[in-house]
Amino acid sequence: MAVDELLADTVGLLRRTLPTEIAVTTRVAPALPAVHVDRAQIELVLLNLAINARDAMPDGGELVLSASPAGELPPVVAPGSYVAVAVADTGTGMDAAIRARVFEPFFTTKPPGVGTGLGLPVAFGVVTQTGGTITVDTTPGRGTTFTVYLPAA
Repeated sequence: MAVDELLADTVGLLRRTLPTEIAVTTRVAPALPAVHVDRAQIELVLLNLAINARDAMPDGGELVLSASPAGELPPVVAPGSYVAVAVADTGTGMDAAIRARVFEPFFTTKPPGVGTGLGLPVAFGVVTQTGGTITVDTTPGRGTTFTVYLPAA
């Protein structure tokens, strides 16, 4: 699957779905290798990440979806060629205690009755089933970047 097409389609959906106070942009490196993943499942992953980003930017902000060849790989993935797809927001960010639990099923920072705490655990499960992983880089008050590592086809 071509990552640039996936991001273009996902961004089109996000621009129709997210509030206009959130600017959505893409940055895609040229000549990316294809990835061997289920398109619908990876779209679900990106949508879950974008919804969390939206919730972290209640007054608006910027959401950037980018894709590039992966440089240094997280130690949990097998050696090989990967594409790094990042979803970065300018939202509230997370402290260390929250960051440590983001992929824990049913963990949520939302009030009771809002959200299930399953979006990020499902995203993590989908990506690890492809042979990839997700990492999180976040700073309170400065936003969050989730990077999805997908094995190149």
